[in-house]
Amino acid sequence: MRTCQIIYWPPFRIAVWRGDETGYDMAESTISRAFLILDMLGEERSTISPEEIALALNTTRSTTYRYIKTLCDTGFLMQLSRGAYALGPRIVELERKIQLSDPLVNTSRPFMRDHAASFANSTLLLCGLWGDRVLCLHQEAAPSTNGEPAIIQRARGIPFSLFKGAASLSILASLPLAKRRAIYLQSGKEIEEAGLGDSWDAFRRTTRSLRDRGYVVTSGSFGSNLIAVAAPILDADGAALGSITRIAPISQKSSESDFSADVRAIVQNIQDALRHAFMDRSKSPPRRARK
Repeated sequence: MRTCQIIYWPPFRIAVWRGDETGYDMAESTISRAFLILDMLGEERSTISPEEIALALNTTRSTTYRYIKTLCDTGFLMQLSRGAYALGPRIVELERKIQLSDPLVNTSRPFMRDHAASFANSTLLLCGLWGDRVLCLHQEAAPSTNGEPAIIQRARGIPFSLFKGAASLSILASLPLAKRRAIYLQSGKEIEEAGLGDSWDAFRRTTRSLRDRGYVVTSGSFGSNLIAVAAPILDADGAALGSITRIAPISQKSSESDFSADVRAIVQNIQDALRHAFMDRSKSPPRRARK
């Protein structure tokens, strides 16, 4: 038997139908589809029309305008002209908030600054895992001795493949077996094209080997003349939170072992600091409400 529950989540008023034979959750669908509009906008498309939204989402005119109104009311979209909508100022506000409050970034930044200058002409990257995508969250560059800092094609907030580059592969290899299995079933062709295995067994062996090594080394992923060495950042349960990557010219005289030791030392400092921070927070007594 299907039941309907009304949930108020300002500015959403959501009708949730539960108990159908497919397990379909209307609330999840409504919110997810509304936010799909934001994914349609970016560098290649700065504005979008209601007609384009309706076509992409296969929604009626009234539903499309309801999504648009909700996103505009909350600042995620803004109307530039009649029939043209762009990303709204709320996104800028949230970007500022996350830069100031992200525990992974705030914890990692001082250690990255301390270690950045250890190898000249190199860059340290902090990357985070979000779903099945990897995002660059922060970077610190070492002083340049040749006047030309390394060109890193990893600006903050740009998602990139989970199957290419040391930053991504170190995270991928640290994911639980069940998660890697699900990823393979969904992206087997892309995994094979990346040279990570043409079967589940081959992919499992490849990622296990990378995990057991403790760090990943690649060349050519960030630039034809660059080498990257990355190690995963793990939480207290061993789950991957992100990675630290050192990127430097291949001509750099420092050895792979020097880079890997440095990256793993940074990661260890970050992991220890995160665990202490969350341990202290769990021990602190709850705040009493002000009267």
